[in-house]
Amino acid sequence: MDAIFAAVDLSTVATFVGVAGLAIVGISLAYKAIGLAKRAVKSA
Repeated sequence: MDAIFAAVDLSTVATFVGVAGLAIVGISLAYKAIGLAKRAVKSA
């Protein structure tokens, strides 16, 4: 088990998780922006 933890560098994993989280948040915000734009166009 220790060999597995030694082989995986935690800083690399943390960076990957951070980038993945930012991507997910960015995509969800983009979907929200599209929905708001559609609503604004309908009400205009």
